[in-house]
Amino acid sequence: MKSRKGSAWTGQVAARLRQALAPLAGSGRGVIGIVVVLLLFVIGTYVAWAKFGGDISRRSQYLLTVDSFEITPTPPWIRTDIRAQVMRDGSLSTLSVLDPDLTKRVVQAFELNAWVAEAVSARKRPGDTGPQVFVELRYREPVIMVRTRDPRWKGDCFWPVDTEGVFLPPEDFSASQTRAYLRVEAGNTLPAGGVGMPYGDPAVSGAAKIASVLKEVWAEMGLEWILVRRELPHDVAEPPEPLFVLLPLGAPIDAVAGRSAARPVGLTPSGVGDMTLEVRWGHAPGREAPGEASAAEKCAHLSQLVLQHGRLDRLPPSTLIDLRSASGPAITDTQATRAAQR
Repeated sequence: MKSRKGSAWTGQVAARLRQALAPLAGSGRGVIGIVVVLLLFVIGTYVAWAKFGGDISRRSQYLLTVDSFEITPTPPWIRTDIRAQVMRDGSLSTLSVLDPDLTKRVVQAFELNAWVAEAVSARKRPGDTGPQVFVELRYREPVIMVRTRDPRWKGDCFWPVDTEGVFLPPEDFSASQTRAYLRVEAGNTLPAGGVGMPYGDPAVSGAAKIASVLKEVWAEMGLEWILVRRELPHDVAEPPEPLFVLLPLGAPIDAVAGRSAARPVGLTPSGVGDMTLEVRWGHAPGREAPGEASAAEKCAHLSQLVLQHGRLDRLPPSTLIDLRSASGPAITDTQATRAAQR
């Protein structure tokens, strides 16, 4: 019934416009008259929409729902419903598809989600059940788990961090899932802010960059840990850049981390600890010292060493691999070196 009434009303308006314009069609005033009438019609339409448009756009058939959104497919490491989270946290349930600022507000809402690195664009398009909004997203990818310890908690806590050093929602990972990523020992440093914000420690950001370089190969190499070693400043305005050591699967991390924190760090032959294989990576990617190999070169050298000597967690624990020199890696048996020095 409402549909027939709406069609009849539209027909009446069109008929009256034709009647109003007919006398002007053959006169010299025809063009001016048509323009005036059309202008009045446009103004009338604008006034009517300003008065009644809000009520129309707030009708349930125009309000956004979770099914109104189509987003870039989520990668396998994201197990939460991004659309539902954004609807809830971005207050989009009161937003109409007729809102002129729709796409802008949708982009802003999605960029607030901790899993979204960038909302590239949003655009409206017709769907099977009504208008839809397609949102192109770039997602964050976790690469490390930062370990912390606190007497109030039972066991270790692991905080997920993405490739850009951003803190991700820890509740989205089970205890077993934390083992799917390189673990980082950074001296019990905690996140400085909430999820979706930078972790707040340059050493953690550096470890994330190293893990990004190694993300396709670290598990096959037999690696498990990235150990952050902070040199003690000696009368300088700022402390030196942190240095990084890779440790194999099964390394006694508590003992190694305790010894590393108890002494100044110079990455000398007696550095990390007795009888613990270590791979001396050096500085974070992009922060290399003069004469130090690049991150890509270090990764290539390490891959070649694994091909030649086997997985790192199966090599003698007295093995020391130094990747820092641009001239190539060096392998030392620290036990044999100590015996020779005696």
